[in-house]
This record gives sequence, C-alpha cells and structure tokens, in this order.
Amino acid sequence: MTETPVRRAESLTTTLPRAAEFMLDILHAASEAPYGSLAWPEINRLAARWLRPGLDDGQTNTSRLGHAVVLEMMDQGLLNAEVTLTNDGSTMVARVLHPRIFGLQAGRALAA
Repeated sequence: MTETPVRRAESLTTTLPRAAEFMLDILHAASEAPYGSLAWPEINRLAARWLRPGLDDGQTNTSRLGHAVVLEMMDQGLLNAEVTLTNDGSTMVARVLHPRIFGLQAGRALAA
C-alpha cells in the first residue's frame, strides 16, 4: 500500500541537528544490505543512534521521526522506499530500496 507522505512546512532533513549523519548512515546501510533493501528495524536502530541526541522538546519517538526523515529523503529523490500504514493511520517506511551505485552517488552528493 502506498500513500503520499505529508508535507511539512520545514524539512526535517534541514532542521534536525544530526539529520545529515542519519541520512548518510541510511544510504550507507542500504547500499551494504543485500539487494539494497533496508528493513524497518534497521531504520529504527539508526534513528535511535542519530536522532535521539537532537530531541530537545521532550519527544522520545525516534522511530517515527526517523521514518519521517526517510520519507523526506524519498521525496527528495535520494532513495526509493516501500511505505505502509500503521494501525493508527501513520505512514511508515516498510523498507528502503535502491541499487548500490545509486546509494553511493547520493552519499557522495550529501557529503560534498
């Protein structure tokens, strides 16, 4: 099931303190994963690693925040992803999909 992600007034990829590191890690992990497929649990793990230190407003749900950043990355054309809806109607990333070379090129562009 595919749904268009909700657009935000400000991009999380530019406002979160550690978003760039998280994005690079997502691209790297997906390029290293078999067939370029990165699953939901790995997105959650990376979000907890990179995005938790930047939360200063009492939020603790790094999983949803990480998925929102990945959805923005998808909107920006950095990767392709399969999305799904949770029981409460939230859009989440089921898995990140992209060929290895595309991930490496996108990672280089982000690092530049």
